[in-house]
Amino acid sequence: MLATIPGARDGADRAGGGASGPSAATPTPTATATANGSGSAAHSPPASGSASPTVQGTFRPPSPPPGAHREAGGYAWVTPKGWRRDVKTGSEVHYTSPDGAQELVAKSSLAHGDLMDAWRTSEENARQGRDYRKIRLAETTFRGRPAVVWEYTFTLRGDPWHARLLGFDESGKSYQVNTWYRPGREAEALQTYEAVKASFTVM
Repeated sequence: MLATIPGARDGADRAGGGASGPSAATPTPTATATANGSGSAAHSPPASGSASPTVQGTFRPPSPPPGAHREAGGYAWVTPKGWRRDVKTGSEVHYTSPDGAQELVAKSSLAHGDLMDAWRTSEENARQGRDYRKIRLAETTFRGRPAVVWEYTFTLRGDPWHARLLGFDESGKSYQVNTWYRPGREAEALQTYEAVKASFTVM
């Protein structure tokens, strides 16, 4: 699964179901205030992401944490209250904070080839973006599974943004949990992102 590049020209980042980034229409500030305007994600116990054995020795799908949204893409996650929900496709869902300073994305697609190779291709495509600067593109693990992280900064409509993407493969599908945010909100944005990642459950 290729990684989508926030702020890239339309089409340069969508081939192969790439990693999600802000579209030309997002992020946009909203004047709507909510009771939970702080943007904090609901804190729930981390999901194990592994199947549970039954008495008969078979396995059942993992249960998502309380309050999780089950998405058509085959995953569930706990998202911040009061954020705007935007379903891009059946497998890609975005949430934007009330002030437009952070966006969260989860998506899935069929896995094709080596994940790091695909994301290297996406990183090369990202270089066409305005003020794109790679911070890191590296292999890691997510709950014991091989994964890839990609961190970078870019400019969209004159505003600076910081992006963090996480991708991993499981059972023939690729999954992503991503965020991008205004640099001045980094501490709060990372707290929200970590809580959302901890809740992410493959169904």
